[in-house]
Amino acid sequence: MVPPRDLFAPLERPGATLGRMSDDDEALALSRRQFIQVSAAALVSEGLAAAPVVAAAAPAPAQAAGGQTTVARYIVARLAEHGVKVLFGVPGATCDPFFAAAAAAGSGLQVVVNSSDLEAGYAADGYARMRGLGAVAVTYGVGTLSLLPAIAGAYVERSPVVVVNGGPSGEDLRLQRELGTLFTHSCGRERSDLTVFREVTGYAERAERAADVPRIVDGAIQAALTMQRPAYVEIAKHLWETNCPGPPGALVTTVPASDQEGALAAEILERLRSAARPALLLGIELQRYGLMDGAASLVGKLGIPWATTLLAKSVIPEQTGGFAGVYIGERAMPPVRKLIEGSDALLALGCVMGRQHRQLVTRSFETMMLAAGGSVRMGRKPAAKAALRQLLVELQRQPWQPGPAHQAHLAGFKLPGLSFDERRSSLPAAPPSAAGAERGLTYDEVLRGASDVLDETLVAVTDTSLSMYPAAEMNVIGRQGYVCNAVWQAIGYSVGAAVGVGLAQARRPLVICGDGGFQMTAQALSTMARQKMKAIVIVLDNSAYGIEQWLLDPSYFNSASAPLKPYLALNRWSYADLARSMGFQSARTVETPADFKQALAEAKRAAGPAFITAVLKPRDLPSGLRS
Repeated sequence: MVPPRDLFAPLERPGATLGRMSDDDEALALSRRQFIQVSAAALVSEGLAAAPVVAAAAPAPAQAAGGQTTVARYIVARLAEHGVKVLFGVPGATCDPFFAAAAAAGSGLQVVVNSSDLEAGYAADGYARMRGLGAVAVTYGVGTLSLLPAIAGAYVERSPVVVVNGGPSGEDLRLQRELGTLFTHSCGRERSDLTVFREVTGYAERAERAADVPRIVDGAIQAALTMQRPAYVEIAKHLWETNCPGPPGALVTTVPASDQEGALAAEILERLRSAARPALLLGIELQRYGLMDGAASLVGKLGIPWATTLLAKSVIPEQTGGFAGVYIGERAMPPVRKLIEGSDALLALGCVMGRQHRQLVTRSFETMMLAAGGSVRMGRKPAAKAALRQLLVELQRQPWQPGPAHQAHLAGFKLPGLSFDERRSSLPAAPPSAAGAERGLTYDEVLRGASDVLDETLVAVTDTSLSMYPAAEMNVIGRQGYVCNAVWQAIGYSVGAAVGVGLAQARRPLVICGDGGFQMTAQALSTMARQKMKAIVIVLDNSAYGIEQWLLDPSYFNSASAPLKPYLALNRWSYADLARSMGFQSARTVETPADFKQALAEAKRAAGPAFITAVLKPRDLPSGLRS
């Protein structure tokens, strides 16, 4: 009989990754291994008894002869089968065998080791948003709990990330219960990770027997794809190389229709036809469920003005006729607010309604038709179950006759053009900026310059900062060319997410991040350089948590003598030098529009990743925020 795997130590293979273990930990693990090999029978737990442990060996096909595979290879095979080509994460003792299976020749996966657990979560999220499914693995407790901000954001914003975690063995749990000794990375509770992740995923289960792995893994992938939410799978760590049945067949990942979609579509179309001011607001679920073509077709059929939420910016090309702009609540451009908030029949398709939409939903509750989250709510009528895909089919299939005032209504919201300045031309004249003669760029100058260089080769990835308001008016070219964290609003999201965005498809990420957010996830530059990713990263340097200052006390931006709140001041890094130290060959600091334009042109020509520090006037605000 093959000795069971050491329950406390890293992999026994030569050269195995030790993850977070120190040299002292490794020596201790070796002594434990020797002890266990002598008295293995005394340490056989309920989980180990379920199936024999397979000895470490050279990589084998995902499914061995006789329909058997290993637990680790089963998960790898299922992920690859559903379009995942990259596993993000940080190796550790509880998940090393899974990384080994993913890195094996012929696995179908590329392993990308990130520079932090949080970055790994954001990268998997960005990858899922662009490709349809993402995967991340880190070590138990210290790694997984660092993922929480990223996975919670994925949950809120409908991003299907599968979290694969190696958890404690049955023996670990028994010894903790009986002796009070904590297993590595334990907080003293038996199911801490599982319990926590159940709050931020659509599916979370733990496998304690190899025989349960296929059901649990398949359930996680099905839930992620049908719900467009993250899913969590925890594997008792001694099971990784244990045999289990191979994948039995294809998974069903479509959302079933409810048989109410036809009647709901008929009522929606009648409400739109009878309205004097109908409008269409497109949301992110259209992209998540792959319904962009259907949405574009519906826009063309209805012939009414339409907008998107910021989260769904460029869900269909903004060059499509009838586009009025991006609705971001009270900070939207005046014509977009007038269209969406003044509509007497607003069809919101696939929209995730965040804090910025609270006023809209409150005031338009009677006239809004919200189709999202698997249901349709029309006014105060009870929500009816409906699959978004089938509803869209019915809206396209059923006859449509525009109302008599629709053509004039559509013409009233025609944009003068799609450039950054044309989109913002409706803003009232702003008072002079308190920034005055301060040295540096303005937000408008940076966003205008970035907008001007966007083309079909770039995907804009923006962060939560004062820049997110003018970013709504960037001239994104084509479909699915913009990624943000508009509802969850975590600072630093963009830099980590760009790693996944860049590896999910061929277009280059162009990142715009405030300096406060950048200091959260700056390590992601190292991953970009290692992957030779042709990302362009722009950091807005004003040495402050500017958005917090604006929310708490905007007087700082209106008066040259008003002080910055001391706890909102940032330590000013030498950002370009930091980028060079992490492997960026192209890194510049700029303070004028001309230098910024030149830096962007050089960045687009660069053979590898490029970095630009855009020094801002400390008291500048985007023109739409100055009062």
